[in-house]
Amino acid sequence: MVAVGRKKAVVSSVISRGSFVSSSDISLITDQMGGRRFDPSGVVGVAKRCTWGVPQVFRCAPFRGWWPFPTTYWLSCPWLIKVAGALESQGGVSELEDYLSSHRSSWIKYQMLHGLVRIADIPKSQRAFLRSHRRSVWDVLRRGGIGGIDYSRSDDLSVKCLHLQIASWLALGHHPGSNWLVDKIPHRSCDDGRCVIRER
Repeated sequence: MVAVGRKKAVVSSVISRGSFVSSSDISLITDQMGGRRFDPSGVVGVAKRCTWGVPQVFRCAPFRGWWPFPTTYWLSCPWLIKVAGALESQGGVSELEDYLSSHRSSWIKYQMLHGLVRIADIPKSQRAFLRSHRRSVWDVLRRGGIGGIDYSRSDDLSVKCLHLQIASWLALGHHPGSNWLVDKIPHRSCDDGRCVIRER
């Protein structure tokens, strides 16, 4: 019973960290994500802001239309997107997977947290309907970790992409690969506030 109560408290604090999104935030995120082609209807909150006060990571709704959406935290900061891309091109995905191989239990718990946050974003009545009548959809939502990674497969240490990992790390304030991420990304904001300047 204590463990269940603790999980609920952790999930509630995670969701409340990124629950507010203003029309100005939506405008900035839309610009960051490429303008007119981006559909902001799936944005349910700003999970992390940079030192300039601009959204770096936004929280996504658990559905797009009728389909489960596997990504809870999306990296929107153009500067960090380039940093992540550069790390990936230098073999960063494999390096992080190697690092996580000695943190397997923390990795699985971290994936579970993403599933819990996603489910907590679904109204109770809808959750009951999904459990009873759309079990396959419910399982996708429940078992999907970062970017939909199936954490029930304990042998799978795939991190998919660094953009997802960086977004989760910044949004939640921790990650099983935090030490690796801090070493690779010592600065988490650009030095010129370029998103703010672009808005003026």
